[in-house]
Amino acid sequence: MVAPALPPALRPTLGLLIVAAGLHSAWLVFGWGGAEWREWFSDLHYLLVVGLFLVAVGQLFARSTGPLRVAFAWLLAHALVRFAAEGSWAYLELIVRVPPFPSFADGLYFLAYLLQGAAFVLLARLPLLGLRTARLALDSLIVVGAVGVFSWQLFLAGIAGDASEPLVSRLVSLTYPVLDLFLLSLLLLAVFRHQRLRAHEVFFALGLGLNIIGDFIFVYLTQTGSYVTGHPVDALWAWSFVLEGLGAAFAVRVGPRASRRPGTWQVRLTLLSPYLALLASFALLLALYQRQTLAVSGVLWGTALVTVLVMVRQIVMFIDNARLHRALTAREAELEHLAHHDPLTGLPNRRALTAHLEEAVRRARASGTRLALLFVDLDGFKHINDTLGHAAGDAALREVARRLRENAPAGAQVARLSGDEFAVVVPDLAEADAALPVGEALLSALTAPLALPGTGARVGASVGVAVWPDHVPDAGGLLRSADSAMYHVKLRGKNGVRLFSPELDAEWRGRQEIERHLRGALDRGEFRLHYQPQCGPGGEVVGAEALLRWTHPELGEVPPRRFVPVAEDLGLIGPLGEWVLREACRQAAAWRAGGLPLRVAVNVSPAQFAQADFPAQVRAALESAGLPGSALDLEITERLLVQDMARTAHQLALLGGWGVRISIDDFGTGHSALAYLLRLPISALKVDRGFVQELDEAGQDGVGAARVVQAVAGLAHNLGLTVVAEGVEEPWQRQRVLDLGCDYVQGYFLARPLPPAEFERWWRAHEAGRGVPAPGPVEVPV
Repeated sequence: MVAPALPPALRPTLGLLIVAAGLHSAWLVFGWGGAEWREWFSDLHYLLVVGLFLVAVGQLFARSTGPLRVAFAWLLAHALVRFAAEGSWAYLELIVRVPPFPSFADGLYFLAYLLQGAAFVLLARLPLLGLRTARLALDSLIVVGAVGVFSWQLFLAGIAGDASEPLVSRLVSLTYPVLDLFLLSLLLLAVFRHQRLRAHEVFFALGLGLNIIGDFIFVYLTQTGSYVTGHPVDALWAWSFVLEGLGAAFAVRVGPRASRRPGTWQVRLTLLSPYLALLASFALLLALYQRQTLAVSGVLWGTALVTVLVMVRQIVMFIDNARLHRALTAREAELEHLAHHDPLTGLPNRRALTAHLEEAVRRARASGTRLALLFVDLDGFKHINDTLGHAAGDAALREVARRLRENAPAGAQVARLSGDEFAVVVPDLAEADAALPVGEALLSALTAPLALPGTGARVGASVGVAVWPDHVPDAGGLLRSADSAMYHVKLRGKNGVRLFSPELDAEWRGRQEIERHLRGALDRGEFRLHYQPQCGPGGEVVGAEALLRWTHPELGEVPPRRFVPVAEDLGLIGPLGEWVLREACRQAAAWRAGGLPLRVAVNVSPAQFAQADFPAQVRAALESAGLPGSALDLEITERLLVQDMARTAHQLALLGGWGVRISIDDFGTGHSALAYLLRLPISALKVDRGFVQELDEAGQDGVGAARVVQAVAGLAHNLGLTVVAEGVEEPWQRQRVLDLGCDYVQGYFLARPLPPAEFERWWRAHEAGRGVPAPGPVEVPV
């Protein structure tokens, strides 16, 4: 136990209290001043000690708040009443000279005892309710009963049986030890509870203990005629006030309530004390049983009472143990449920699914049927979390779990694996293909709008299906094979259902390899940017699109279509996109300084755009490179425009205010919400390469690709936007898209994506071929 520091404002008062108690003890020991001054010095000096204690408690009460103020209020009441009692006794003994017994001072003493007990209960925060408290109270009463038995034998029986004293006097004399036993029971309650005593509790308990010991010695000395005012026993009372004052002061510095494991001695004392007390009572009874006196009768009845208390204690313990057993059983059941179920959705978890699969395969083998496992991975869930918050994400997961349960076939088991991954086990299938309609039904149920507060957000799902025994020989391979099929759906554009086939396993293993190496690739410096030029009708280079490339020491060149979806799933697209933004701006600034007046275009994923600090990332990248906003073109997808319109408009308005251009990539392939083109600060549309590839050199476009390109160009020009055609690989394609109204072209016809140094050499050669001398720095066209 380490005592906390005393409050500075209280130190002078407590110092005076300690000095006063020390001088009082010294006078009692050395007898300064002679016997004629003994009563005056003892009574008045003791009154000074009590007065200083009263001042200290008053200071604590004035500075306290909350529950502690209530405790100090009771302690202050105790100090006031005790000071009045001591003052009354001093008056009776020093002025009246022959104090009556009993007197009104005795009533004040009795009240002070009760107030002292209440203050201790509040300061020590003793429990007062519950079976555990009842058992602790019985433990303390058993010990108190044994102490009472011995006290009765030693001196209380003599007081009770003294016929020469009036009944009232005897009752008053007996009340003092009874109240001491009451305080002793509270002290034991603090010791017996299963918490380590804190500093203020120890000091206050020691103060109570000294007070109780002093009272018992006083009663014994009075009974034997040995007590006079100024006896050394008076020092115990003085020092009890010092210890209680220190305990109250330390209570101010007690921190928040926390679990405090009791010491070994405290635990052993709690366990053994009731039985040792009973044993001691019986030992005393056996030593006296042949005598027939009032004292022996009291010991007999007291021992009987202690025995009854021990029996009641055992009954309470049995009841408490039964309650604990029920609570532990319920807790074990709860823990068992939590160990096998997801707390958010209530569905079985991965552990439960693994056990269920083993049993389901055993039953399917016995019945000669097939067993399917559907691996369901949500598409677009991260966007809900990023834009609407985790509370909305949790609500979405609960809704998804409900839909899976309601739409799964009878007898199917639905489980949540982790995050946004679920699994559905479907038994009793006759054919492997019978699992596909189940997956399609679940997919249809999941793609309906989610009933989230304030929005009608949607999620899709990629569903992979594996069937035992067609695809795997045991339960262990079902989950891995279904995961492999799900990954194939992700690669093919998400939001679909796919049945496992052996060739998919290689792709799944490849994804696992990419996941393993992708973590930390940015820190290892394995990413590079290549740049593909964008040219106008006259061949002039107006910009370059920054395209991410990953070169791994073992995997070699990994194409973006393989690692970008994995980076999105792993949550790595945010830091990766920020690096691309900074690096592209840095390179554009370097080119401008070298005379290449280029605008650099950077692709922005929905996950990166959804970050709250995305505009700040753009601003930081521009400022770090010293690049004007007009030199940066951010390419976003149509899918991003139709999600959280208000937030998207706010983000784009900030970026547009800095001069940053916004282009819609792959226009015409997604949710072409034309109304948004009027409301958002869009600068350009990029015609998807698929439309360019569908064009026919002779002008015979069977699927109407030319009409689509021409319509997009006309729409863009009417709205004041420019048009870039992607995927131009042939000279005739370049001329065709320009004839259809496109303003700029991009594709392998001009150049493949090149590293910065090669791009610069290409650009200078290209300009030289056009007969244009290499210019100095110029303003990037807007």
